[in-house]
Amino acid sequence: MLGVELDPGSARPDESGWDFLVTHIRARDGAWWILREPRRPEAVRRLEREEAVLAAVRDRMPVPVPDWRLRTPRLVAYPRLPGEPAGTEDQDLLVYRWAIDPLAHPDGYLGPLARALATVHSTAAALPATTPGELRTAVADKLARARTELRLPGPRTRRWQAWLDDDELWPDRLVLVHGDVHPGHTLVERPLSGPPRLSGLLDWANAGVGDPAADFVDLLYAGGPPVLDRLLDAYRDAGGEVRPGMRAHILARASFLWVHVALRGLDTGRPAWVETAMSRIAG
Repeated sequence: MLGVELDPGSARPDESGWDFLVTHIRARDGAWWILREPRRPEAVRRLEREEAVLAAVRDRMPVPVPDWRLRTPRLVAYPRLPGEPAGTEDQDLLVYRWAIDPLAHPDGYLGPLARALATVHSTAAALPATTPGELRTAVADKLARARTELRLPGPRTRRWQAWLDDDELWPDRLVLVHGDVHPGHTLVERPLSGPPRLSGLLDWANAGVGDPAADFVDLLYAGGPPVLDRLLDAYRDAGGEVRPGMRAHILARASFLWVHVALRGLDTGRPAWVETAMSRIAG
């Protein structure tokens, strides 16, 4: 089916992903391939959408993206992109450890990443559409569920409600988003001479029509406000729209991320995620 012969003895599993089990495996000709297997039925359902998004963006992107050569309901295979992850996440503590300094050479990493995001956000894709109001309602529903199932601090809950009620902060139009832009999904190459440079953008499983601010939250979480500010500046320079209130909206989304993680931990039976998320919410 794949058209290449793989060497089973070379297989190296990577179980760090939330939604997919990834295996690095070498073909008999020496080329490395990626095999992705969904961990849950919901991940299986997202494969068709992910394939459509990749088809829409692949020829427009300033950096490589996966080129799927095989997709079945339980397996995706594609040639491995060059480079290594810019960072890794501790699966229990949910803390990123950078393999590079994203601020040391922003022209090699944050600049190209900003151009990639601007390209994604300006790409049209034939996907089921939602409205800004529906997006906001979904966040409100998640907060309502969290107030029922989690012990949320009153002051934090009131700040989230104020964020939800502030029309100035929420986008009036939605765009195509990657949906999961964190260091582990960005690849970097290290030339023999010169700084590391962005060499790929992985894992489009959460891509869809959504809030452009979503593509900045994980980089803020991983690198703090200095990384966010440099990324937003580069995004603006690349033609991306940085509307008034967008930075504050990203900060609010980033704090609300821990509600999402806590509920995800409840839904997937991962008490360590719930504990970590609740400690961040309380902090």
